[in-house]
This record gives sequence, structure tokens and C-alpha cells, in this order.
Amino acid sequence: MVKSMKYLLSIISLIAILSCSRRYGYIYDENRKPLRNVLVQDIQNPSNKILTQDNGEFSFSDCDDLIISKQGYKTDTLEKFGCKPAGKCFDGHIFYMKKIIIERIP
Repeated sequence: MVKSMKYLLSIISLIAILSCSRRYGYIYDENRKPLRNVLVQDIQNPSNKILTQDNGEFSFSDCDDLIISKQGYKTDTLEKFGCKPAGKCFDGHIFYMKKIIIERIP
């Protein structure tokens, strides 16, 4: 009985660790192209920030809600995707940014 409880506890622990093992995500534009140099910043701790790589990838090991920004694109918030206990740890998710269209008046 004790042996089976230890086994069950080990399995549950492994599932918890693996469910949050992919702590990276991607930022793409509306045309599904990766965006590099997007600023991904923790809202609660602004010094916790990173720029996306050439493939649009970013990663955090510890963060709350995030804000993503890039010149020429609409700034957005990624709520409930941080790596705190209630977060989803990104799970390799792709987030899309919308390009801002500036109309010039003649």
C-alpha cells in the first residue's frame, strides 16, 4: 500500500513538472511570420524583460502577466500566461500582433 502511494505521488509530481516544462512562446504578425525584437515584459516586474529571437521565440522561468510591444504594432497584454502557479507557462503558444496602419492626410 505504501509502495503504491509513493508510486502515485511520483506520477503526480512528474505530471505537474511536465505540464509546466515548456516555458516559451512565440510572437508572430498577422501573416503568421515570426517577429523578432518584440519587447516581452513582466507587468509586475518591468525589469524582467526579453526580446524575441529571429524565430519569434521568447521564454521566461518566472513571471506574471506580460505586455508585448514593438514599434509599428499594437501593444498587447498576455494575461494569465505567466509562469506563476496559476499561469499556463506559454506551452509553446503563438501570440499574434496586429500591425498599426497609419493613414497620412494630404
